[in-house]
Amino acid sequence: MWAQQTISLPQPDKTVSTTLFTTLQNRHSDRDFATTPVSDAVLSQVLWAATGVNRPDGKLTVPSANNVKDINVYVCRQDGAYKYIPASHSLVKVTDKDLRKIITNTQPAIADAPVLLVLTSDMSKIRSRSELVSHIDAGYVSQNICLVCAALNLGTVPRMQMEKNTLKSELKLKDDEILILNHPVGYVK
Repeated sequence: MWAQQTISLPQPDKTVSTTLFTTLQNRHSDRDFATTPVSDAVLSQVLWAATGVNRPDGKLTVPSANNVKDINVYVCRQDGAYKYIPASHSLVKVTDKDLRKIITNTQPAIADAPVLLVLTSDMSKIRSRSELVSHIDAGYVSQNICLVCAALNLGTVPRMQMEKNTLKSELKLKDDEILILNHPVGYVK
């Protein structure tokens, strides 16, 4: 049995010296990753860009329908899986298991990525219960992940395929929480 662990991430470095247009020009999909670890400092930047708090009122770097903040980001690495908590900019461990092969089942080369981000939607927060709303909100987060990876010279690719039933169980998701996308994140070979 594992003990719940919380990792406080370092404050994200927001002084990356690249323009939006350079980042857009450099954005592309990668599927061949080196096993080089992604530091907590770099992970901090990626997670803050994905769905971090960027204003004193607690609003996020991404829009959300009716500000319901339904998207959760899970960080899966060799040492286990963690849920990102934007309000405290921290990670809470949900399992000690390395879930990367469950996420990348049909593309084993992607399993070399040191980090896999899994995007879920807490449907209980969406009044209409429309999966369309959750998919749109996940799209905003996914785009931010793509852009921050391009700005930081990291590789990523948005993916829908994963072993959803197994992953839902391993991440201990609530019944109302659905899996939407995943992003391998790492340095390109």
